[in-house]
This record gives sequence, C-alpha cells and structure tokens, in this order.
Amino acid sequence: MFFQIIEPAEALRPYVYRYVFVRAEGSTDTMKPPVDDPRFVNGKHVQPLLPNYGSLIFVRNAVMEIAGKQTCELVLLGANQTTLGLTTVSGWFEGMMIDFQPGGMHALLGIDLQQLAGHILSASEYADEGLRHCDRIFKHTPKAEQIAPLLDAFFLGRLPKKEDLNYKRISNVVTACDNAEGAITAAQMAGVACLGERQFLRIFRQYVGIPPKQFIRLRRFHRTIQDMQHQARQYQPIDLLATVLRHGYYDLSHAALEFHQMGCVSPGQFRMLGIPLTDDFSVFFA
Repeated sequence: MFFQIIEPAEALRPYVYRYVFVRAEGSTDTMKPPVDDPRFVNGKHVQPLLPNYGSLIFVRNAVMEIAGKQTCELVLLGANQTTLGLTTVSGWFEGMMIDFQPGGMHALLGIDLQQLAGHILSASEYADEGLRHCDRIFKHTPKAEQIAPLLDAFFLGRLPKKEDLNYKRISNVVTACDNAEGAITAAQMAGVACLGERQFLRIFRQYVGIPPKQFIRLRRFHRTIQDMQHQARQYQPIDLLATVLRHGYYDLSHAALEFHQMGCVSPGQFRMLGIPLTDDFSVFFA
C-alpha cells in the first residue's frame, strides 16, 4: 500500500487537518493477503477509520462500503467515536480522505455536525454542487499533488467572509482542553467560550457534533496516538505508560479501555499495528 499525507494551504490549517491519499496496488480480487491481517476480509481491502471530527472520503475505480452503505461517490462523515470499516467491494482501491479540525467542517461547509452525527451521506444526498465538483476533481485528476491544490482552491473559496465568532470560541475551547489535558468540565469550557452553559452546549454540538465530555475523550485519544507516532518518527522507543499518563489517562488500564472502545485494539497493539488513514500511523507501512 502507498500513503501520502499532504498539508492544506496555510490559510486552511485552522479548519482542515490534512489530506491523506492512499492506493492499494493491484486488484483486491486477486490479492492473497495474510489471513491474520485486519486490513483484509474475505479478499477485500478493509481500511479502519478511527473516530474523528468529520471527514470527506473520495474513491475512484472502486465501490466502497461504510457501515453497510455502498457508494462510489464522495462521502460525508460526521464526528464519531467508534471505528468504522471502509471496504472496497470492487476494483483496486484508490482514495483520499480529508480530515477536518474540530469545528472546521461546519465553518467551511455550513454542515450542522449534530444533525450529521451517526449518518453517512453521499455528495448527491447532501445536494451540494461544490462537493460534487470536488468529487469530479478527484475522479479525473491522476496525482495527489495535483488534487490537493484544487481542493485548496475550493475550500479557500468557502472561508467565512468575516470572522466566525462561534468558531473562534470553539477554537479557544479546544486549546483550553489541550492545555488542561482533559481535566476540564463543560462549565469551564463554557466559561472559556464566554457563553452560558446551555448556549455553549448547543453551539458546541452544532460545530463539533458530539457533547463536550465525549470530545474530551476523543481529543485525549487522538493526542495520545499522535504522540506515539511522533516518538516512532524520532526512532524513539515508545514508553506506553509515560505516554498515556502525559495525556491525562489514570493508568494503562484506563487507556486500554478507551483504546478498545475507540480503536478496537489496546495501546500496545496499536503501537505494533498502526492504522493508516486514521491518524499519523502511516509510517508503520512506509
């Protein structure tokens, strides 16, 4: 498999985390993968998608299936807290995933993340001509390096015409959560946003798609695996206990429980396996 991570234009980075391009060489119908490789089921390619803050997924030369829904169109995923399986059910797999920062999908596309939570929509179902245009860009542009600038241009055209005050509030809350390493309450988050608690909860779910308590757990999970990946890139041995304690887990048992709930594996298994296209673990398959 081939993975390529491309950063968006600098002006987009507060909203878009990254573009990830992936290609499975050859035909999934003729591959003979190891039976114990979790990326393959019955000869078909399976890509686990970890919980995230909202994503767009493109494929070409393949039909994909996510949570029982088959399509060859661009797919919109809202924020979620469980691992989904993206399966190619025909052809060889070539795709791109756009990961958004918390609140970025709403700020750029106007999508109410609370309404999208738990749903998977195609570009046609969402009825946005701009997203259908993005789908055509991906299907007819051969190289990831050529696709990324075109997507940048699309999203730059969607930047808010004036400062989105609520998005700024959400960004401040995310920073406060990171600095507090998860030791922060919804009331304190509302205080950071300078909003009453009920109003804050409504805006937070609209922009982020999940309640604050669930967001804190998801943020802690993401920051932990990003830290593990950083250590791997530096060719450092990954000290699991020190890593999970650094990001607010009580101990390894606490981390293992949340990793199983969100990533389907323990921290140790995640360290050994790596799951590309979910966070920064593509180095394990470089």
